[in-house]
Amino acid sequence: MTDYLPLKGIKVCDIAQGIAGPYAAMLLAQYGADVVKIEPESGDWVRNMGGRIQGDQSAQSLSTNRGKRSVVLDLKSEEGKAAALKLASQADIVTQSFRPGVIERLGLDYESVKAVNPNVIYLSISGFGPIGPLAERPATDAILQAFTGLQSITRDKDGSPMRVGMAIIDYITGLYAYQATATALIARNNGMGGRKLDISLMESAMAVQAGQFVRHHAQGGQPPANGVPVGTFETTTGFINLSANRPDHFEKVCDALGLGEIKSRPEFSTHNDRIWRATEINDLLAPTLRTKSAEHWIEFFAGLGLMCAPVHEYGDVLDNEHVKIAGSFAWPDQPGLGPIPVPQPPGIARLEDSDPRGLSPDIGQHSDEIISGLK
Repeated sequence: MTDYLPLKGIKVCDIAQGIAGPYAAMLLAQYGADVVKIEPESGDWVRNMGGRIQGDQSAQSLSTNRGKRSVVLDLKSEEGKAAALKLASQADIVTQSFRPGVIERLGLDYESVKAVNPNVIYLSISGFGPIGPLAERPATDAILQAFTGLQSITRDKDGSPMRVGMAIIDYITGLYAYQATATALIARNNGMGGRKLDISLMESAMAVQAGQFVRHHAQGGQPPANGVPVGTFETTTGFINLSANRPDHFEKVCDALGLGEIKSRPEFSTHNDRIWRATEINDLLAPTLRTKSAEHWIEFFAGLGLMCAPVHEYGDVLDNEHVKIAGSFAWPDQPGLGPIPVPQPPGIARLEDSDPRGLSPDIGQHSDEIISGLK
């Protein structure tokens, strides 16, 4: 295990459930913070997301709870609320992700925690934010992909909007939440005190699409591509993704494929013309790309100085020679499951297979030691 744990000594009371808040707290744990996760007896609901794969664990809980300690508290009981408030009073950071009004009823809202912990950094995660007509509406990653326009920029051949097939906004929100929390720690150390941080899935999703909103506003609509030809193409041995963004790349690809007649069409005469007709151009190139293997085209386009890669499935990624040599996955021995692949988060001290930061606790695994430490 490395000695680069700059948050060692920082205490986190993680009341959040789901993905976004717990993911931010997990990142704090990876930098050395002592993160205590408060769960009900049935566990954080993310432990059932996608179904449990072993014991108390789902794939998502194994990803969002690494490096934490778990305590079971009944927050509907006076004893449970008192213990949670005691933990919050001793923490540098508190995280929560309940719907508006719930955390107040539990007596664990910012004002209640601040009264016993004036310098606390209080991270509050929500779907639509704390104010506005949608503030109390529940939201999921898929709902926010739709609401914030993310689904509109990727469509199938029939024009139907497509969602990213994982909880991408939850993870993006967790990253923004970690960024804001770490910055608030620096601010507190510089004498600026604690603060409440309101991080919403809605604003996180819109923030990561900043360029798309500018393009829509400035260009009077949403062009289907940043460059041409850019996209996914079928070959005889699977799919490839070609990224030829610059204006001159269009002519280079057409010439190399022997499709000079395409580049001479008047409707494709300028780069702006082409990005508005990107789907049409890709459809014209597709029959030629279907005639040879993915391996052939990857080498072919590399020879032209263009970026091209196979469309991998997860097994392909785990078996990839470059990924293995880069050490991009650790394989901690999760109790009951054996070694599991854990991606190395960029910038964080690299995990060794024996590093406890790579393990996720069972529900209430550390209840006795945590509760006894409050006395």
